[in-house]
Amino acid sequence: MSEPKEYLSLDIPVNCSECGGRMIYKGVGEYACELCGALAYDDYGKVRNYIEQHPGATQSDVSAATGVSKAKIRQLLIEERIEVTPDSPIFMHCALCGADIRSGMYCSACATKVKQDEIHVAKVVREKQRKMGYASDYGKDAKGRRRFERQ
Repeated sequence: MSEPKEYLSLDIPVNCSECGGRMIYKGVGEYACELCGALAYDDYGKVRNYIEQHPGATQSDVSAATGVSKAKIRQLLIEERIEVTPDSPIFMHCALCGADIRSGMYCSACATKVKQDEIHVAKVVREKQRKMGYASDYGKDAKGRRRFERQ
């Protein structure tokens, strides 16, 4: 599967805005201050909380309300951390066949095909390397022993 070329930072809180203490990850984008217990959210947590409170919100609505850019929301969709609601009239499209999808880059059929292609390519590369001697056990043959002996 091809990955997005550039990962966007999700603005993870490090220090508490109230007391300056260190923020500890609690799960699903939520962080708590180890000193005062104040809560803060990274961009994923902000988006997730907004979507839970406002089901059916559009990408523009979420971006305007949370301050998270549309590019970061798109990244979350591609990473399958959030998804488009089933009743939404707007869908994402599979990168290969163009079918409507709710998250990720590929529909289930194309994802299977891409995974099978990756497995096949890996097998071909391993076989090619094996034929060239990369995968042989260098300790058993004379050529391998000579490689590590001092002259």
